[in-house]
Amino acid sequence: MTNTLQLKRTTNGYRHYISLPDGSHDDIHCGSMLEAQLGRWVGEEDNEEFRPGEWLSGRYEADLCSDNPKARLVLGYAYPSRDVVVVGLPLGVVVRRASK
Repeated sequence: MTNTLQLKRTTNGYRHYISLPDGSHDDIHCGSMLEAQLGRWVGEEDNEEFRPGEWLSGRYEADLCSDNPKARLVLGYAYPSRDVVVVGLPLGVVVRRASK
């Protein structure tokens, strides 16, 4: 079992958390530094497998007031436009707290 991103509804609204292998959970908050695991295809064309790959690091953000809250990983800012570069995080993706 691995650390996965999950969503729960509490009396105060929605919350994302990291589900841990021992069954407990780690609450995360906007601004938390996280890493999400990417996948990669390996093998030959007719015998490919999808395997764990590199880790993508960024800042967790979410709009938890929505009826359909979405988690995002903010990677940084694009040069020279200064636009924010963001990746959506689907529920169930393997995540961990970013190493310092």
